[in-house]
Amino acid sequence: MPHRQLNRERVQAVEAVLEKAHGAGRSMLFEHEVYVILELLGLNVPSHHLVASGDEVDAGKLSRFSSDRVVLKVVAGDVAHKQKIGGVRVAVKDADFIRYSVDRMLSDMKAAGHEAEGVLLVECIDYSQDLGNEILLGFRESDAFGPVISFSKGGSDAEHFAQSFSPPNLILAPIDRKWAEALLYSTQIQKKFAAQGHTDYTDKIIDAGLRFSRLSTAFSNFFEGDRFVIREFEVNPFVFDRYGRFIAIDGYAVFEKRNEAVRALGKVERAPLTPFFEPEGVAVIGVSTSNLSSPGSTITENLIKLGRTDVYAVNPKGGELPFASGAVPVHTSLADIGRPVDLAIVSVPAAHALPVVEQCAEAGVRAAILIPGGFSETGNDDVEASILAVARKTGMRLMGPNCLGIIFGGNQGRPGINTFFVPEEKFRVPERESRNVAILSQSGALGIIELHQLRHAISPKVIVSYGNQLDTDPADLIGHFSQDDDVDVIGCYIEGFKPAAGARFFHVAGQCPKPVIVYKAGRTEAGRKATESHTASIAGEYAVAKAAMKQAGLVVAETMMDHVELIKTFALLNDFEVRGNRLAVIANAGYEKTYAADNLGSLQVAEFDQATTDSLRKVIPPFVDVDPLLDLTPMADDNMYAQCIEIALASDSVDALVVSIVPHAMDLKTTDSEMESDPDNIAARIVQLAKKYRKPVAVSVCVTGGADADYNRFGQTLDQGGVPTFLNASRATQCLNEFIRYRMIRRTGDYAEWLK
Repeated sequence: MPHRQLNRERVQAVEAVLEKAHGAGRSMLFEHEVYVILELLGLNVPSHHLVASGDEVDAGKLSRFSSDRVVLKVVAGDVAHKQKIGGVRVAVKDADFIRYSVDRMLSDMKAAGHEAEGVLLVECIDYSQDLGNEILLGFRESDAFGPVISFSKGGSDAEHFAQSFSPPNLILAPIDRKWAEALLYSTQIQKKFAAQGHTDYTDKIIDAGLRFSRLSTAFSNFFEGDRFVIREFEVNPFVFDRYGRFIAIDGYAVFEKRNEAVRALGKVERAPLTPFFEPEGVAVIGVSTSNLSSPGSTITENLIKLGRTDVYAVNPKGGELPFASGAVPVHTSLADIGRPVDLAIVSVPAAHALPVVEQCAEAGVRAAILIPGGFSETGNDDVEASILAVARKTGMRLMGPNCLGIIFGGNQGRPGINTFFVPEEKFRVPERESRNVAILSQSGALGIIELHQLRHAISPKVIVSYGNQLDTDPADLIGHFSQDDDVDVIGCYIEGFKPAAGARFFHVAGQCPKPVIVYKAGRTEAGRKATESHTASIAGEYAVAKAAMKQAGLVVAETMMDHVELIKTFALLNDFEVRGNRLAVIANAGYEKTYAADNLGSLQVAEFDQATTDSLRKVIPPFVDVDPLLDLTPMADDNMYAQCIEIALASDSVDALVVSIVPHAMDLKTTDSEMESDPDNIAARIVQLAKKYRKPVAVSVCVTGGADADYNRFGQTLDQGGVPTFLNASRATQCLNEFIRYRMIRRTGDYAEWLK
């Protein structure tokens, strides 16, 4: 992302400020030191002067301040929030009174156990505290994502406002002017400035954001630099004074020594993931001849059932696996196989994994899936580190540990992969004509559950359970399937990012030309602890991760239900054309059309043109009003429904359609038996019309497949026919909105919309 760098002279000047503070044993800057950095950035700060005691206060120093009052701020290395302990006072500009006040403040701090360096005298800035006039602007260094800029309401109640009303707006640095504008415009605050005749205020905030971006990248572990990294840098508030100056009132900064290992993590050369999915030779290490239900033995049988003839079972004891389809010999070692092996599936206990990986490296194995748990998710970090070191020497790729591995449908007639050690009677991948989805999940169990919920709608080409992300992580996988022509939609479940992995994910996913639908766990303290116990990932940065994903143009699911249903919506509507966001609703219950209208999001209710209105009047009863939110009442039958749907889809005034059907209506063919006796039922006709007009259609049937035995076939017919089906009009409208909004944002490049 192009951006201007902080020039070398200013970088060295900031470095000198940090060096001086570091030499004094501090990792936090004093406020006057923050002022120095802000001035180096070309930003306004109040007039100020540091005094060590009241004796240093005289009329000459006070004459520098144009205000009739002076703000006194204690300067102490162990105090972050001065105001809370009485370390900030406002005094009239009288030399004697200020001398007294300075000495009194220093005395009070000493009595409270704080070592103060002195008191900072600061010009008192006269400004309005109206909403929007006090702004918090800052950045912090995220271990996973790098520098993150924050922008929100400022002032003394900023923290309360962020927790109770509106969280800070975040964006990853570096940013250019377009992204700085997007950060501001996503809050809509510029509309207030415009209404007040202060359009220049918008430019001043954007300019400050760009300057903060340059500072953040100049002093970040993720970018080239000198000795120090600024971990936190915040001005609260920036204000517009009565002269229209944008001026920093209070500043705070924390820094540390640079950690070169972070940049090194981002530069690790990674071999392609192809051997995981298209291997020549697969060894399953850790089979059991006495327990055919063991993970290794189950995986071996799964692979053979896929028609693979290059599967080799390995156990030092040798023997054979007596499967129903025929006995499979067990090799005593990789060397005993005598043929090339690209992929090893390691299902031995964690305690034995390291020597097995060493054998794989010696044998030239290109990729290994580590199935067992008991590694870093339980505190066993050292073994993971040793395994990774072995793999790095030869370029061998690793997946896991603590994972189920891969289900992959194969490419161009080549057999696939299935390492999910789940009995076929409990889990199988449904066969569908279209297999355009990749599900990438840190949790294998979640991948199974999502696939089960989607079984009537989609059959994914691939499911990957990648576990602890020792080597292979979501960035690798998204990068790989971005290049797979069979995959149109990528669904991703992420519990956490390891150091530097978030930044790489941001860059790789942001370049993916396909919709990536993400659910990020660990958004609460309890959720963060739960993900840590499962995957040993560094979670707890949900707000940063969400902001990064939005900035990268991903679709962020707020709930697991959203994640499943959005994957279905995007997959089934992938080939449909989005011409605009004008929505019509056709229902047979008033509450359903209201439900849809209350959840429009960015959609707009269509306005029927005269031709559409006239066509509908010929079809619907006289007591039904022609309306884009059309309630046909429970008396509508299959023919009336189908005719109205076709008129709406054929209309130039309608871009998308939500159809809601309460299937209990007497004149509709909706039960399993009715649908069987009448193949031209309303569900089948909706499928035909959706394919004919290729406009986005979502259906609410108020029951879903499996929810009620009488209506099983109804929802299944729609889903299997490529029409996304939901439990109610709210869900249908919300998912349709996300699909249309994504397509339109991609087309227009409206960055501010991405960040909302």
